[in-house]
Amino acid sequence: MNYFSNFPVVPYTYTTEDGVPYDVLISRITSRAKLAQRLQQVQVALYDYIIADEERPDTVSMKLYGTVNYTWIILVLNNILSLYDWPLSEEEMVNYLRSKYGSLAAARQGTPYYYTVEGDRVDATTYGTLPTTRQGAVLTPYEYEVSLNEAKRRIKVVPSLAAPQIANTLRELYR
Repeated sequence: MNYFSNFPVVPYTYTTEDGVPYDVLISRITSRAKLAQRLQQVQVALYDYIIADEERPDTVSMKLYGTVNYTWIILVLNNILSLYDWPLSEEEMVNYLRSKYGSLAAARQGTPYYYTVEGDRVDATTYGTLPTTRQGAVLTPYEYEVSLNEAKRRIKVVPSLAAPQIANTLRELYR
């Protein structure tokens, strides 16, 4: 199912460089918010899925549902708006760390990130003044970046039998 095929359309007038106007119909992508609300109301058990290295949204859909046509369900359920919200592969992570910090060694030895036991990020001075019972983790930039990336690996998915039901909900929602 084409995700945008059931969205309402709105006319939009473009003008060419020659000044000639022409009309096109554009999917109203703001309808996504309405869909996300409706999906949260659907009584379907969600379960956790851990994204493997180098998996993409379409390959996860194929693996779970036997088709790439339900990729949009994975993205909407997890509020994934762009591939920046998807975890980097190990190779992409290494390249990212090198580009941001200059080298992996620099990322491992850079200025650390300080956290309280509640998970709040604080500066080194504040961290040093906290009682030891409130001091939490001290992460190198490498550990910090890897932990952010790894947190993106856990997503919610629906059972394969629920995917067609959700697709029908989308069709009904935009009739």
